[in-house]
Amino acid sequence: MSRTIGALLITATLATGIMPATAANAPEVKLNPDQRSGVTGTVLITGSNRGIGLELARNYAERGWTVIATARKPASADALNEIASHHPLVTVERLDLLDHAGIDTLAAKYRDTPIDVLLNNAAILGEPNDQLFGSLDYDLMKNVFAVNVIGPMKVAEAFAGSVEQSKLKKIVAITSTQGSISSVRSPGLVFYNLSKAALNMSMRSNSKGLKKRGITVALVSPGAVDTDMMNLALDRAGVKFKLLTPQESAEAVINVIDQYGLDLTGTFMSHTGTVIPW
Repeated sequence: MSRTIGALLITATLATGIMPATAANAPEVKLNPDQRSGVTGTVLITGSNRGIGLELARNYAERGWTVIATARKPASADALNEIASHHPLVTVERLDLLDHAGIDTLAAKYRDTPIDVLLNNAAILGEPNDQLFGSLDYDLMKNVFAVNVIGPMKVAEAFAGSVEQSKLKKIVAITSTQGSISSVRSPGLVFYNLSKAALNMSMRSNSKGLKKRGITVALVSPGAVDTDMMNLALDRAGVKFKLLTPQESAEAVINVIDQYGLDLTGTFMSHTGTVIPW
C-alpha cells in the first residue's frame, strides 16, 4: 500500500477517533495567581524533551512545582535543558522506558522523595505504513507495546512508593481516544491503538489495588495536538481541522489531573474533562 493511501487512512482514523479543538469545545484553563508561585508539589514526567511532555514540564515549572523531567537522551534535550536553566526546581534525568534496570536505578535515587504526580507521558507511534493490515510489522508491534504499555507499568510500579509518600498521590497515564474501542471507526495505526487500549486496561486494573494505598490513577487523553506527524498526515490527505497547540493541551491536561481524586480513580477522561467510553 502506498504511503499516500496509508496517510489517508491514518488521517481518517485520527479525525474520527479524536475530537478536534474548536472555539466551542476548546478548554478554558484559569489559574489563580498563587498557582504560578511557590512549591505546590513534585511531579515526575516521562518523555519531557518535546511536544506535550515538554510543555507539561514548562507549565508545572511555571506553577512553582518541583519537576523531575525525564528524557531518553537528556544531553540532546535542548529545549528541556533551557527550561531547567531558568527554573532551579527543574531537574533533568535520564529515563528510557526500554531500560528497566535504569528505571529501577532512578526510582532508588528518589526513594525518599515524595512524588505528588507521576506522569507517564512518553510513548511512540511507530511507522504508520507498517500498521496496515496486509503489511503488518510484528517486530514493530513488540516495540510499540514495550514502550507504550510495559514501560508505563514498570515506571508506575517502580515509583509507587514515592507517590504513596506524597500529599496528592496521583499516577497519570497520557493515553488516547485511539485506545477507546467504541471510538475507532477507520483502519490504520493498529499497533498504536492496541497499545493505548492495553495501557488503559493496565491502569484501570491496577487502580483497584492502588486505591487501597490512597493512590489515584488518572487516564487522560490530551486531544488532537499540533505535531509533525499529525500535520504530515493532514497535508497528504488534503484535510484541515483546528488542532490544539502543545501548550494548550498541556494546560488542559493539568487542569483535568487537578480534578482527579480517589472518587474518580481509574476513569478515562478527555482533555476537556468528559468521560471517554472504553
